[in-house]
Amino acid sequence: MRWAVSPSVVWSESGDEIRLYDTVSGDFQTLNATGTAIWLRIADTGDQDAVVAALADEFGAQDDNQRQLIASDTERFIRGLADRGLIVEQPSGAALTQ
Repeated sequence: MRWAVSPSVVWSESGDEIRLYDTVSGDFQTLNATGTAIWLRIADTGDQDAVVAALADEFGAQDDNQRQLIASDTERFIRGLADRGLIVEQPSGAALTQ
């Protein structure tokens, strides 16, 4: 699945945090280091499978159970971002917009 940052979201990186502002809802949010790692990869590639693979490498997943846990946690986090309208799903074959 591919994702893109919603056009209504303004964000900035500060150290190991990302600060988000949703211009539609007026909500601010700060992501922790793990959320930031996911956000930056979504903004960069948009590819959920690539995000999971990179996180598994970064956090040293040593077996399928650890990789599955990372995949499941990442899916839950991404769905939460999507539910709040911070990211949007990209149709298959669509070019990633930034």
